[in-house]
Amino acid sequence: MHADVQVVLNVHCNIALPPEESAEGTIPPEIGNLSCLVSLDMNDNFFYGPIPPSIFNISSIQAIHLRGNPLSSKLPNDMCMQSLHNLKTLQISFTKLYGEIPSSLGQCSSLEVLSLYNNSLVGEVPKEIGNLTLLTELYLGFNSLTGNIPKEIGYLNSLKSLNMASSGLNGLIPKEIGNMTALRRIYLDNNALSDVIPGEIGQLNNLEYVSIDSNKLTGPLPLAFFNMSHVKSISLRHNTLNGTLPREIGNMKSLQELYLINNTLTGVIPEEIGGLENLVALYMSSNNFIGHLPPVMFNMKSLTSLSLHKNALTGMSIQS
Repeated sequence: MHADVQVVLNVHCNIALPPEESAEGTIPPEIGNLSCLVSLDMNDNFFYGPIPPSIFNISSIQAIHLRGNPLSSKLPNDMCMQSLHNLKTLQISFTKLYGEIPSSLGQCSSLEVLSLYNNSLVGEVPKEIGNLTLLTELYLGFNSLTGNIPKEIGYLNSLKSLNMASSGLNGLIPKEIGNMTALRRIYLDNNALSDVIPGEIGQLNNLEYVSIDSNKLTGPLPLAFFNMSHVKSISLRHNTLNGTLPREIGNMKSLQELYLINNTLTGVIPEEIGGLENLVALYMSSNNFIGHLPPVMFNMKSLTSLSLHKNALTGMSIQS
């Protein structure tokens, strides 16, 4: 069923085209004439071709949702410079968006949700993104970006969810990430991030989910990492982390999932791990752990998945 988009444009200041009324074709440039438009929702339709630049000139608009359309377009280099100062949500994920993220996006000062997930964007994450201090959600994953995570990201102290997975990033995880104290979810997996995990990450007391799989991280797990008392899931698989699993892991009382597969961690498994009463999944295979399994591990009633193969463990210690 094809919606008559032109008629919709003539009568509405809030446009929503649900999937059951799926529309196709190009988005008419006349959409920019809707000077009272506050919300535009064209998610999950069959619109193709470019995104009309006129959309980005509507000064009243607060939400733009274009997710899941085969749109092939660039973001204008001057977006947010003259308009879009009321824009709170920009969602153009799962499209064919290409080109660079314009630095002028940093002038969308009211932006709270920015989702450019799963596109073909290239270039670096502009440092001006740090100007978006009202952001609560940032999704840039599954693109073809290059360069580092800018240190200016540390200014986003309202951000709750950060997803830059599979986006081509390299370099260090900036220590300024420790300033993002509202952060609850961070997904940086499948990049080329290197060097150590900054100890400043331990300042994120609201963090619940951490995934930094499949990078080039090295060095030991920082002790400050284990200060995060609300964290539920940690996944650091497929890196080259070394050193021991510290006793402080017992501080993570909310931990439900721990994935450390395929690193170079060594030493004994600390007894304190047995105090993780909510732990459901423990995967530490393909490391260099040695010694006996602490008997307290066999009292972990919540544990349903345990993987320890490809280590140098020698059994269970017997206490008299």
